[in-house]
Amino acid sequence: MTDVQDKLRPRGRPALAPETREQALAAAGALLAEQGLNGMKARTIAERAGLSVGSIYKLFGDIDDLIRELNMITYRDFAEHHRQALERAALDPSEVHGRVMVLARAYVDFVTAENARWRALLAFNRRQGGSAPQYYTDYEDQLFRLVIDVLEAAPGLEDAALRETSARALWAAVHGIIGIVLPNASYDDPVATAMNQIEMVVGAYIRDAAQRR
Repeated sequence: MTDVQDKLRPRGRPALAPETREQALAAAGALLAEQGLNGMKARTIAERAGLSVGSIYKLFGDIDDLIRELNMITYRDFAEHHRQALERAALDPSEVHGRVMVLARAYVDFVTAENARWRALLAFNRRQGGSAPQYYTDYEDQLFRLVIDVLEAAPGLEDAALRETSARALWAAVHGIIGIVLPNASYDDPVATAMNQIEMVVGAYIRDAAQRR
């Protein structure tokens, strides 16, 4: 993350020791996982890390820069969680439907296990609107690459542009279902309900793509 750290560090301010940065990141990350964006206050982070408030600003510039760095760690962990899920499933690349469903289930599992981090990331992105720096949005775009790569073997999605659009459409559908169903206490089994709804969308889309060849 050296290149990212260089971008985030304000010019003219001396860098503190690398272990101090890691100490601050660990404290801020734990706080984010516990309290979400509400916990992201310089004084609270400094107290947790055993640092001064001034050191927090020397290390990260401002709290938004710190949150971006934490979010990039969340993106990285999210992507690695999905890659490992695909590896464990060990499905042939031609089994597109099954591999997309593996990714969908991995999404559900990550959001369930890391709910505060994921909700904080989404809330921060909404708050930032379209003002996020390129290096930050590149991390988000890498997530779509996971779905694009899986769809490469799908009949009817040979065109690269269509495949990317399809990946984003499926991602949006899965994201929407998870966001609506998982918090809904009226379902006896929200995870099973979410997966059933995702199965309907994914199955219909892949069948339709194959028929349009």
